[in-house]
Amino acid sequence: MSAKKAKQEVFCDAPKDLKRHLFYGLELDEKQKDLRDAIWNKENIGVMVNAKAGTGKTLLSVATAFLMCQYGFYDGIVYIFSPTQESVQGFLPGKLEDKNFFYCSPLFQALEVIGEIPERVVKQLNVTGQKYENVVVDAISHTFLRGTNLDKKVVIIDEAQNFTSEELKKTLTRIKDNCKVIVIGHSLQCDIKRKNEKSGFSYYLDSAKEVDFIQICELVKNYRGKFSQWADDVELS
Repeated sequence: MSAKKAKQEVFCDAPKDLKRHLFYGLELDEKQKDLRDAIWNKENIGVMVNAKAGTGKTLLSVATAFLMCQYGFYDGIVYIFSPTQESVQGFLPGKLEDKNFFYCSPLFQALEVIGEIPERVVKQLNVTGQKYENVVVDAISHTFLRGTNLDKKVVIIDEAQNFTSEELKKTLTRIKDNCKVIVIGHSLQCDIKRKNEKSGFSYYLDSAKEVDFIQICELVKNYRGKFSQWADDVELS
């Protein structure tokens, strides 16, 4: 049987929804289920979620994206981050990939939770030259996206509140309609410190309310614990 036919067979086995799916054994609250189902919904090209700290936004996004690729809906995952500390990055030892690992920790942790070994599925971690046996994840900074076409991928834009308006526009305009786009952020935890530059996350979150191919979700319960929840709730002047 050819690889193409095998992939189509897996695609046909895909469930219509995930309500009765084991979903890696994760126990989800109702809002987390809403996010999972919004990502799985084939009618949504994009999903935007404004989620507090510790709510599982990256884990749910990576888990659902990985499952969609396993069923053959998409050809892989592109995980995009913003190097907000790039002025400090320049002084860190190692290659660019080594410096970027700091920003990919949420991705690596999510993969481990769903039982995947990051070194086997993330391109930048595979230094053995072995062929990928599972879903391929490409972890990249938005810095090098200019002129790129993202085609038939699940695109996860993490910590989107740390993208300036121009950076987020550049990133989103690289994406074709045959992709699934997941934009996740926390509007109250922005790390952009550059003068006269503001986050584009809130702008696009508001604009998404006016289109029918993007679903907006919200996560509010912090599962790290009451200390983390308290710290997140404190309003800073």
